[in-house]
Amino acid sequence: MTDKKPEISEMSASEIAMRKFLKQLGVTTHQRLETALAGRIKDGAAAAGDRLAITAQIAIPELGFTHEIQAELMVPEADDS
Repeated sequence: MTDKKPEISEMSASEIAMRKFLKQLGVTTHQRLETALAGRIKDGAAAAGDRLAITAQIAIPELGFTHEIQAELMVPEADDS
């Protein structure tokens, strides 16, 4: 049994909108995290290998929906970013 990724033409408008939102969320968050980490390293507030707690939350008030993820990030080496 294989999990086949659905073709765009097979997706509903709501599925496409959700995928676009999640892609935008991932890309922009990654960019902003890299910028924030680089600034902290430059200022001497963080060093390669430091571990930082992270919490991400998505909320849709109209649905009474929230989802939170907690994890730990490691500050990258200078050439890891």
